[in-house]
Amino acid sequence: MKIKAVEAVPFALPVRRRFRWNGLDQELGEFVLIRVVSDTGIVGYGEATPLATWGGEHGRHGGETLATVSHMVGSVIGPHLVGRDPTLIGSIIPLMDELAIGHTYAKCAVEMALHDLWGKALGLPVHRLLGGAVRPGVVVAHMVGLMEVGEAIAEAEAAAADGLKALQIKGGQDAERDVELMRELRRRLPQMWLRLDANQGYRPLKAAFDLARRLDGEGIEYIEQPVAGLPDMARMTAESRIKIIADESCWSPRDALDLVAARGADAISIYLAKAGGMRRAGEVAAIAEAAGLPCDVNGSIESGIGNAANLAVALSARAVSLPSVIPVSAPAGTHPCRVGGHYFEDDVISAPFPFADGMLLPLEAPGLGIEVDEAKVRKYAL
Repeated sequence: MKIKAVEAVPFALPVRRRFRWNGLDQELGEFVLIRVVSDTGIVGYGEATPLATWGGEHGRHGGETLATVSHMVGSVIGPHLVGRDPTLIGSIIPLMDELAIGHTYAKCAVEMALHDLWGKALGLPVHRLLGGAVRPGVVVAHMVGLMEVGEAIAEAEAAAADGLKALQIKGGQDAERDVELMRELRRRLPQMWLRLDANQGYRPLKAAFDLARRLDGEGIEYIEQPVAGLPDMARMTAESRIKIIADESCWSPRDALDLVAARGADAISIYLAKAGGMRRAGEVAAIAEAAGLPCDVNGSIESGIGNAANLAVALSARAVSLPSVIPVSAPAGTHPCRVGGHYFEDDVISAPFPFADGMLLPLEAPGLGIEVDEAKVRKYAL
């Protein structure tokens, strides 16, 4: 089996509501679909969810767009893959690194499509290719974006009514609002797993210390990336009684090693696109596991294509024991939730993900386990 073609198609999905977080200045719901076509007729699908205005600490990572991903895949990476064996992913990953520095979202989308194609050729789901599921399902944490307190409470309570058991609350722009909101959510939802995500927003460092002190004893499980930079993250981790999750501070396996050495967090939030693909996301998880740090799988609210890859990694990585901020993917009219995990009014997959008791369950069909509706791709293409 050889690769015959590599294609990139930008598309956008209609959103249920607008979502914002600190440092994000664009709309969610825009993607690049990747097709890797084999000479046997099998098509592997991948996806990038680039966000030009979000990235790593101090601007060290990120900045990709629909245009850059489409160009890198279509003109830089894709032509060098034609004629190669798509199952030799271990050699294609370093080849992509030779062709371009950075561009982790583009590389992740291609590697995702290769896994989908490989799984389809073997008749196995991707989570089996990654070693098999080590848990029955993945607990979903619903993201509550930056919004005023009353609106955020309504969003959170609606997600709880849908059966979700965990929430990620966006903050980082107004500490007073964040403290008020987290206290009120704990009062109203006493059994809910709560995590405050500041996206590096608290400045100066003393402001982050003060917020953690005020929330101490309020039953908040984690604060995610309260500050920027490993030195300040390490100080927060050492001094905060609330556990700290690293997000922007940890992209690659190398970042994970630096984070562990600096004692920069109590947990790591893994994105497939940050790491540059499913394999390297697994390497980040392995480093975290060796260091005794739990992880979640997070992202930029992918469509059903990218979310199927999220689910495969989250099922198969032993370190991923925290609720994951990923969608409950479903096409129009089939979503099991009114609000929880429900970010888009439609999707390019043909069937909803299996969901029960606040968890996404394994997709057992070959490859990523999804069927892409090409008519929907054409409908939503940009």
